[in-house]
Amino acid sequence: MITSDTFILEPTDQQLWSGIRYGNEQAYTRLFERYHRTLYNYGSKLSGNSAIVEDAVQEVFIDVWRLRANLTENVTSVKFYLYRALRRRIHVASDKFPVTEELTMLPDQEIPSTYSNSETMLIQSESNSMISRKVKEMLSQLPERQLEVITLRYFEDFSVEEIAGIMGINEKSVRNLIYKAITSFRQSPQNFLISVLIFCLLVIL
Repeated sequence: MITSDTFILEPTDQQLWSGIRYGNEQAYTRLFERYHRTLYNYGSKLSGNSAIVEDAVQEVFIDVWRLRANLTENVTSVKFYLYRALRRRIHVASDKFPVTEELTMLPDQEIPSTYSNSETMLIQSESNSMISRKVKEMLSQLPERQLEVITLRYFEDFSVEEIAGIMGINEKSVRNLIYKAITSFRQSPQNFLISVLIFCLLVIL
């Protein structure tokens, strides 16, 4: 049985999952803290309604706890399970409610309030911010399904097989969506430099 003593070191997803199955509230809290931000950000790619996304994330975790006794013991990927569950909930809810407001992305980590006075660090920070804005602008121009598949593959590190399972499509369709998105990046004349950068990153990853 998994107890609180198990979590002295950083636990794996599977350890947390096992703890939840045995009613360990600490394991449940840790899993929530580990994934609620990234799930929200993924959900924002699927719906522009912040209420739908937030509710869906909460409901996924509520169900995990409520149905803990019936959870699969040897789940292959907890992350895969959570993303697929969130996607299904958002798609069902999106059919009932329209977009009401623009979503604000939640940071995966808190940004420090103060930095070093080093000019080099300041320049690097400004440069990174500019590139980040450009990347977000380009990603926002992708069709919904291309944006989702790029997010899952290159930002959430899911395999093509896992993405197919999450989205409910075959692996060939996943590869086609990735190819179309990368082609779109390469054909962007106004952001050629950023397009090349993104393309190189996608090929390397």
